[in-house]
This record gives sequence, structure tokens and C-alpha cells, in this order.
Amino acid sequence: MKTNNKIQNFAVAAMALAAVACTDTWDEHYGNESRPVSDKSLLQVMEEQGDLGDFLKVLRATHVFSNNKPTKVTYADLLASDQTFTVWAPKDGQFNVDSLLAECQTVSGDSMCGQHFVQNHIAHFITNSTDEKQVLMLNNKYLDAVPGSFQGVSYASGRVNGAAKNGVLHVLSGGVPYLYNIYEALTTLSGYVGVGSFFKGYEKLELDENASIQSGIIDGNIVYSDSVMNITNILFGWFDRINEEDSSFIMLVPENRVWDKVYNEALSYFNYGSVNQADSLQRLYAHQAVIRDLVYNRKYGCAHMEDSVCSIAYSKYDEERRHVYYNPLASGGIFSSDFVRDTMACSNGAIYNLHEWPFKPEDIYFYPVKTEAEYESMMTDYKDCTYASRFSAADSISDGYLVISPRTNSSNWTMEFQIPSVLSGTYDICAVVLPRTVYNATDRNFRPCKFKASIGYETVDGIEQSFDFEDEVKNDPYRVDTVKIGTFTIPVCSYGQPNAKVHLTLECSISRMESGRYNREMYLDCLYFKPNREE
Repeated sequence: MKTNNKIQNFAVAAMALAAVACTDTWDEHYGNESRPVSDKSLLQVMEEQGDLGDFLKVLRATHVFSNNKPTKVTYADLLASDQTFTVWAPKDGQFNVDSLLAECQTVSGDSMCGQHFVQNHIAHFITNSTDEKQVLMLNNKYLDAVPGSFQGVSYASGRVNGAAKNGVLHVLSGGVPYLYNIYEALTTLSGYVGVGSFFKGYEKLELDENASIQSGIIDGNIVYSDSVMNITNILFGWFDRINEEDSSFIMLVPENRVWDKVYNEALSYFNYGSVNQADSLQRLYAHQAVIRDLVYNRKYGCAHMEDSVCSIAYSKYDEERRHVYYNPLASGGIFSSDFVRDTMACSNGAIYNLHEWPFKPEDIYFYPVKTEAEYESMMTDYKDCTYASRFSAADSISDGYLVISPRTNSSNWTMEFQIPSVLSGTYDICAVVLPRTVYNATDRNFRPCKFKASIGYETVDGIEQSFDFEDEVKNDPYRVDTVKIGTFTIPVCSYGQPNAKVHLTLECSISRMESGRYNREMYLDCLYFKPNREE
């Protein structure tokens, strides 16, 4: 399915298919003596029924749209044409005809009535009452046809397979409710305005040059006699194309009260300070952080919902197994009644309405930040030392480590690293230091390294500052040791930015008198910023 949404072009596209007649299907179903083909159009057949007057009024009041503009053609005209349709017509008194007619008095209402009501009862080509299938309607919705009912609405007794020269008429006991897809629900219904306004803000109306008809060039610009416009949205790709009708999703959507709280909390972690378009970056990444674990594709992440689900943000290459949620239906699970109030069926899945928020920031976006020391690109400065990168496949080592050696036996070296992609939050600042036995199992030099550290950062006003941690720290030389240097609140986020705002400097701090007790050579695995929300 195309990633773009056509704007009310369904009926117009149907006109273009007029030459494509379902002759074989028609002859097979009606081409026999017991069921002769009628010489009357669908419109005429409906006029003869006597109890479809309300539906006919709406057909005559609702116009076919082309590129978001109404044409002079009504849907009544369309059903009197030579094109082939199947119509599921609701009987009189089964829907609010007055409100639909009032809606058609404005251009936007006319368009809405066409998409949500009229096109929801008409399909191109032939579908008889014995078919069991999903039917593609003019509004691109797939609706369920089974013997005896259509999309859950029963057929009027004996009122099926009515023959017309351009299609088939079925009479229903009621109107077919319109099913929003998830994207439509988010961007249309007031109950979802918190999430929906984010998606709506990235909608664009763009010319489809391939589908449009050129009429010439004026002043160097191409002029189109028939321009086809598409709705595009960069977020479709970010969120697994929740606009597509032929997919199946589950989306957790918080009620507006809940949304306001969690979104404002996320904003505090994405403070970009004084960078260009800081507010736009803050809103974009805060929205992304909160929403990406709300969307689940039934085809890929929900096959065994009793055990676990994976959001669309999950990657099989993520060793941390983020975005995987276990026992989601059990008490305390993200889909349980502890958090979900009710559900709304959509044409491409379902929305689960959240009355409480099931996630913590550290579950979905406030993650540990790890800087691998062995990568030279992470080093920004060094003094009084040499260094070498070693790579190892040991379980306790993340890919490799950096060997920092003093320039002389008495040199106290310094090494500075950049720390990219931190959020504006509080972290425990740690260094993961390895024992010498990772390189030589027989090494018995079990003296620890002693060092101190400072952190360089940027204020929200763009001023560079530094902070010296008070305590000297030393590692346990007998094990892989995650040494806590201190706790620090980073004021400016650098997530998604090309340049790091934070730098961490380690400085060996062994005096001459301490040389026999400590080792100036360090095996540094990584720098580890662990989220701390207890401060």
C-alpha cells in the first residue's frame, strides 16, 4: 500500500476505472435465465424500493471531490453512471439524515460526509451476499462481509443481491459505522488531541507529479491541468505507518490528563539550551521518546501477547532488550486494567485508552549512556600518557578496552572523553575499570589505579562550565569494577546532535609516596552514565 493518503479522491479514482468492468464476475453471477440482468441503474433500483429515501437524499446532497475540491458530480450521479458498484443501503430511519444533510452545507462537511458515510456504503465491483471476504470500500476501508451481515449490520430480510445494470444493491437494517484508522482517530477525535496534535503538526500537502497531468510550461514552471495532491507526514516512517489500512496495530493512547503529565516530564529531559531551534528539537524528541513505546504491530511484536510484546522501537540487535514488555495482560502489565480503561476498534487495529501511565522514564527513554573508551573518536584530549586499544570477546567486557599508560613511571596522566547523546537529567557518573588479568591471566600486579575526575558541560545559556568531583576513586583490581565517580545533573541535552555537550576527564592522582601502593596504568572498558532519579 502507498505510504501517502489520497485526499478524498476515492470516487474520482473509481471514475477512472470505468473501463474496467467485471464482466466475467457479472456474467457468472447474473448471466442466467433465473436472474436476468436489470436494465435499470443502481440509482433507479434504489428509487423503486420505497424505504431508501433518506439514503437517496444524502447521495444527492454529497459531492464527489477531486483534490480536496468538490465537483458538480454527486454520488447519486455516480450510481446512475455506467460504472460498476455494490451498494449497501441502510433503510429509512436507521441513521440521522438531517445531521448529514446539514453537514453537506459546507465544503468540509460535504467532504466528511462523503468519506465517513457515503463511501462507507459503496464499493467498486460486485460483491454478493454469499461472499465471505473483506471488501475494499470507496474510502479505502476494508469491511467484513459474511453471509447474513455486513460489518456486523444485518441484511434486511430478503433484500440482498438486487440486480442493476451497473451493480448490485443490498439493503441493510442499519447504517454501517465508520471506523477510523489509528492515525485518523489521533488527528480527528478530541479525546486524543494530546498525541494527535503532534502528528497533525507534521502533515504536508504535496503534489504527486507522477499522478498529475501536465498541460505545459509557463515562465519556466510546469503547469498541471489535473493536479493530484497527497497528504504526507514524515512521522509515518517513524511510527510504522499507523495510517495504513492494510496493517494491524495496537496503540496505547493516554487520556489528555495523563498525556499532559508525562509529556511535560519528558520535556524536562530534552532541554537543548541555546542551540538553533532548541524548542522544536525539544518537542520533537520528547514526543518521539514518549510515543514510540505506545505503538505495537500485531504482525511482528504481539504474536504471543500472554508472554510478551515488543513495541515498534524494539531492535533484535539491542543487547539490552529494551522495548520488550513481559506478561502485558497480567496484573501490572502494560495492557492490563491497571492502566487500560477501555478500547476503541479501528480499521487498522485498536486503540487502548490509558487512564494511568504504565512506564517510567528509565523504561522508555532515560537510558544509561555508555561511551566505549577504546574508540579513538571518543577521545578529545590527553596528556602525559600513551594509549592503545585492545579488543576482547570476554563476556564481562563490552567489545574492547583502552590501555592508558603513563609517559614515565611517575607521570600522572589525564585523558578526556566526549559523552554524546546524554539527556538533561541526573546521572551517576561511573568508569568501568578492568583487572590486568583480562590481558594476562598470570599477571599478579593487583595494585589499583587511583584517579579523580571532572566534567565539562554547557549551561542552558550556552556557557561552557566544568565541575570537579571532590573524591578521589580507585578500582578493585581483582574484578571488573564499575567505579562510581559521583552524581551530576546535566543541564543541556545532546541527544540526536552531532556534537557532544559533555566531556569527562580522568586524571591519575598517585603521589610519589603512593607509587608502591597504586598502579598508574589503567585498563578502561567504558564510561558509564547511569540514570539517577532519586536525587
